[in-house]
Amino acid sequence: QVTSRKYPRLKEVDDVLGGAAAWENVDSTAEPCPKCEHPRAYFMQIQTRSADEPMTTFYKCCNPQCGHRWRD
Repeated sequence: QVTSRKYPRLKEVDDVLGGAAAWENVDSTAEPCPKCEHPRAYFMQIQTRSADEPMTTFYKCCNPQCGHRWRD
């Protein structure tokens, strides 16, 4: 019989990607934001899977009012 359960706290996605500091020194590219249609976005590439898989590209909208994040 189980009397109580304790669930571990899951890490935030930002923590896994390096937190807010990870976006400080990144380049921008001509990638339109799917949310606000701003023509540029910051990007960084991270190896999220095994070495034989391609790198995952993460984007963040350059528009400070939007800040939408997505991956490709």
